[in-house]
Amino acid sequence: MKKSTKIFIAVFLILVIGIFIHPSKVIYIPKITGKVIDENRNPLKGAIVSRIEELETVNKKWGYFEYTKYRTQTTKTDQNGNFQLEEKSRIEWIHTPLDLPFAYCYGNFEIEKVGYKTYQTKFGEFEQFHKANCYACEKIEFKPIITLKKENKN
Repeated sequence: MKKSTKIFIAVFLILVIGIFIHPSKVIYIPKITGKVIDENRNPLKGAIVSRIEELETVNKKWGYFEYTKYRTQTTKTDQNGNFQLEEKSRIEWIHTPLDLPFAYCYGNFEIEKVGYKTYQTKFGEFEQFHKANCYACEKIEFKPIITLKKENKN
């Protein structure tokens, strides 16, 4: 092979790889600012609030994607029952240049307190369609008021 052909192929491969592997896409996870109350509308102090995210892995034996839920960004409610999970971001290195200019933003979390039933959001409970750009949940905030029910002791 000629030297010029090798150089052309090398440059072409670098350009093609550069289209798919570069740190230009930032994914945001929404800010969640809320309040936890009991059934009598009294604020609950010290309830543990955790963001729920999904970890995507590949099953090595069969080759399909598996999704595992895990807790991140844990905080406790203050004396007024208020909590805040800050907006987070991560960089996606591998993506296509054909990414859509809109996204659905989900705010999934879990609340635990001794003596109360654990509350976990259901799929789509806190979601918002975001059309501005492909940064998903940038500058989106959910403000839930969650009522925890007492545990039945039988």
